Amino acid sequence: MIMGTVHDQTSIAGRRGGNGLIVRVLLPFLLAVSLVMATVDTAAAQTASSSAVRISFTADRPEMTVGDVAILSLVVSHPDDLVVVLPRLEREWGPFEVQAQTSVQTISLSDGVKTIAKQFQVALFSPGAFETPDLPISIRNSDGSMEQVYPDPVELTANSVLAGPDEELKDIRPPADLSTPLWKRPAVLVLAGLVVVGMSVAVGFYVYRRSRALVSVVVQETDSRKPWEVAHQELDRIARLDLPESGDFKEHYTLVAGTLRSYLGATYLKEVGEAGVTDMSTEEIRAAISRSSLDSRNAREAIELLQEADLVKFANYSPPSGRANEVVRQARNFVDATRPALEQATLQYGSPAPMGGAT
Repeated sequence: MIMGTVHDQTSIAGRRGGNGLIVRVLLPFLLAVSLVMATVDTAAAQTASSSAVRISFTADRPEMTVGDVAILSLVVSHPDDLVVVLPRLEREWGPFEVQAQTSVQTISLSDGVKTIAKQFQVALFSPGAFETPDLPISIRNSDGSMEQVYPDPVELTANSVLAGPDEELKDIRPPADLSTPLWKRPAVLVLAGLVVVGMSVAVGFYVYRRSRALVSVVVQETDSRKPWEVAHQELDRIARLDLPESGDFKEHYTLVAGTLRSYLGATYLKEVGEAGVTDMSTEEIRAAISRSSLDSRNAREAIELLQEADLVKFANYSPPSGRANEVVRQARNFVDATRPALEQATLQYGSPAPMGGAT
């Protein structure tokens, strides 16, 4: 009986020891499987968030000359419940030198989708083909988690301003033939002909400029419309063209932005003039308006309209037709909002008075 009891207890201890060994072997494996499943779930959640983001990163041209400036356009569309932060680049960005970069332009679209955009002006100072470095875009998900996505790099080729070496030897020129009189030599005759043609072109250009100046004076004398009247009539003409209906968004936004620039040049930026404002970039207009009498709220609205037009013209962005027609109404409202104060200041003082705080 004693021997039998000892044998039974030993068998039980052996079975318990075997089960403990199995548990010790399987426990690390089970923990590893759980960790992998958690990682897969997290990656799947991040992928689901980032897959809803659409990124376009393009250049205005594939080739440039060393020292020239190329415009890189970054456009990101994402759901409203995500917060997307576009990077601000340092001046030295890999092989590129960042000359300028715009602020982020936000445009709300329908169906809970938002589009933001930013432009970078970059230059290359070494010849060759280069790819843009990583451009991290930060995304904050609705649950507070953060992740980063990167657009595909853009390749730009910088061509040298110097011509390639001339490896072929040229024949030695023969001695000049002095037997022919100077005025009968072909080179002299060609040169004389070029001089005559050049003088004719110069005289024609002078006459053309004088005629244009006279026409401009006549137009200025006969056109008694106020700048805001000119702007309203032009905006009415643009609305009648109905360019968004045919998908010609670039021409539509170009006309609206041109009307707004001309109005600013004729009212608040008179020192620049209508022709000068046409040649200025949006950032240059922003700086000029900050020194004018236009109040900050209306100035911000004008710059936002010009930035949206730049987005359509340079980034090939196609807004909804309803939004494209809305910019005409916003431009009219801007003219109406800035006209009365300007008109009143002109009547009282003979020139625009400071608006928005000056007394």
